[in-house]
Amino acid sequence: FIFTSLVKNSPRLFTTVQSVLRAYETSKLYRDLKLRGSIVKEGELILLPQEQIIAKIGGVWNLSSEQGNLGSFFLTNVRVVWHANLATNFNVSLPYMQIRSLRVRESKFGRALVLETYAKSGGYILGFRVDPQDRISDVYKEIHSL
Repeated sequence: FIFTSLVKNSPRLFTTVQSVLRAYETSKLYRDLKLRGSIVKEGELILLPQEQIIAKIGGVWNLSSEQGNLGSFFLTNVRVVWHANLATNFNVSLPYMQIRSLRVRESKFGRALVLETYAKSGGYILGFRVDPQDRISDVYKEIHSL
């Protein structure tokens, strides 16, 4: 979009529109699912303004149809973030407002935590295995409470 002000003596509306657009563009990580972003540096989550880490959980496998990747969860007051331990650019940032459902179910990898997103954010079904397996209920409860 290109915005111009037609009222030369009153540019307030123009600057207001610019400010609203800038605020919208810089707040995407608060509301949009992000895959493979630069959100983790040296194993630590790069926090958004006003974001707080609630828990960091190691031993979390991101499951696909044939294999899993070992990584860690960051649970914050805004989102769930998973990143691979060996490649931090292999990650997902999932704001709570995009989570359609959260459940625990059996998979070929054992019990898995399943997060499903709304269709407007891609309709992803993300599966995670938590090691040791007896911690999966605690992780489920923590995410559900947030």
